[in-house]
Amino acid sequence: MRFMRVPFLLVAVLALVLSACVAQPPAAEEPMEAAATPAAEEEMAAMPEPGSQEEFEKILACVQENFPAESYFTNDYLPATDATWEPMDCESVDSIKVGMPWVLNDEEAPWYNAIELGYFSDVCLEVELVAGGPGLDHLQTLAGGAVDIAVVAGGSTVPTLVSSPTPADVVAVGTFLKHSPYVWLGLDPDTPQDQRSDKVLTPEDFIGAKVGLQPGNDYLFEFFANKHGIDHDAVDLVDAGFTPDPVLLGAMDYIGAWIMNQPRLMEEKGYMNWVAFQFSDWGWDGYGDVTVVRRETLEENPDLVRRFLAAQSQGLSYLLENPNESAEIAVVYGVDAQLTTEQALRRFELQEVLIRGSDDLPVSHMSAERWNTQVASMIQYDQLQLEACE
Repeated sequence: MRFMRVPFLLVAVLALVLSACVAQPPAAEEPMEAAATPAAEEEMAAMPEPGSQEEFEKILACVQENFPAESYFTNDYLPATDATWEPMDCESVDSIKVGMPWVLNDEEAPWYNAIELGYFSDVCLEVELVAGGPGLDHLQTLAGGAVDIAVVAGGSTVPTLVSSPTPADVVAVGTFLKHSPYVWLGLDPDTPQDQRSDKVLTPEDFIGAKVGLQPGNDYLFEFFANKHGIDHDAVDLVDAGFTPDPVLLGAMDYIGAWIMNQPRLMEEKGYMNWVAFQFSDWGWDGYGDVTVVRRETLEENPDLVRRFLAAQSQGLSYLLENPNESAEIAVVYGVDAQLTTEQALRRFELQEVLIRGSDDLPVSHMSAERWNTQVASMIQYDQLQLEACE
């Protein structure tokens, strides 16, 4: 028996030795994350916090370098502030079409004055005012050549169009309103109906509120929500028209409006306790009712632009100096709305601060800083894309 066990033991030992010499597959290892390089860590640390002032300053610098406001706006064709009005001797008259920012109501009072008081004819122009309104974009009709000059309600549409994938070469040459008139308008339940409210609304006041917006104004909500960190689902957005009636009836808490329009309608119905969230105080402060021309018009007929702006400025000056007479003219020319002189006067009162502005520039003049600031803010809060600044 012992003789038979020795070979068996030798074979077993030999097999064990041989098995130890065979290469075994390595044990599976957990994948290791690539360590961030110092350069990558430095770049990540240098990235500003989204929504921060640091991010805004970085975007603003990019805008000033790659898309400066001077590329799409100028004050050079506006009349000198000390210019005296002198009618021209006309050998011929230029007939032009001017697209208006809205339906023909009292919003267009400066241009009505320029027609009625002969300012346009004094500079050898025959002007046809082409009404705007829902579904009519006179910045597009200007680009397409259907009108010669356009007055666009929202100045922000100018850089948006100029920088778009399908741009048009247009230039802003003057403004009627130096601040955005856009508000969210409601009633203050803590103030008696016949008294003025001094309530100051904040973005948080709209959480859980029902807000009515007119078609095409969703972008203003997007900006508001993105800038102030409001959950998009926290505000109940519904379609609305152009009167404050849904708010007065309790169907909505707020409605998108212009500060010189709907509040006066509330007042007429006895609601003096209206309260407005002014977008210009909360980051959206562009120019309004901006006069725009095609660049080719500036290059080929700059004198026409100067004459038009001179007469337009005269009409605006007359409005500021003679509101009663301007109201009487407006109710005649504002054929798309049933207006009273009292309504027009209240409008003029509410909008005067927007016309005169808070800068040191003359009426109708614009600044590159304001344009660049708005464009940078639009980029920061996802309302405009500029490849160089993404």
